[in-house]
Amino acid sequence: MPKVPSSQLVLDAAYRCFCRHGYRRTTVSDIVEEAQLSRPTVYKYVGSKEEAIVKVVHSLLEQAGAAARAAVESGGTPEEKVLAVLTVKLEVAIRLWQDSPAHAQELLSAATAQAPGLVTDYTDHLAELLTAALTREAGDGARQAAAVLLTFTRGLEEDLRDADAVRAELAAGARMIIRGALTGPAPTPA
Repeated sequence: MPKVPSSQLVLDAAYRCFCRHGYRRTTVSDIVEEAQLSRPTVYKYVGSKEEAIVKVVHSLLEQAGAAARAAVESGGTPEEKVLAVLTVKLEVAIRLWQDSPAHAQELLSAATAQAPGLVTDYTDHLAELLTAALTREAGDGARQAAAVLLTFTRGLEEDLRDADAVRAELAAGARMIIRGALTGPAPTPA
């Protein structure tokens, strides 16, 4: 079994502590205890809980961004590509809700507050992937459709107690939005 790098042990421990205690109640001492590493080793990788959450968010979003990119590159119809990207985004939130039902909202808020640039970059990356997937068929409306799809998905992330129902809502809603984008804008009344 390969040895897990100390940096990953620290990030995994921080994630578990944030999930168990919430962001506000987690301390670096909790992370040290959870990681079962020396305090200097933990401080080498995260000097504060603020730095810890930024690094945890970075790791999670980097993995999700790579998964979304891979989903688009694997081929399929525009609808399949879009649904794959949105599913990756939704699954990040579902994992957080499953790992920390009591603190999921707090952790999402803390991630946005402590790492706004990372969250924005991730969302922008997803918007680019969605736009690229839709451009051929939706033309100029692809960027707007991507923005609507991301907003729709973000709304679904508000309550993930029933993950399967939310996944079904994502699929149905995304299909409606995509089909609307592919057929073009509705005619304006005369």
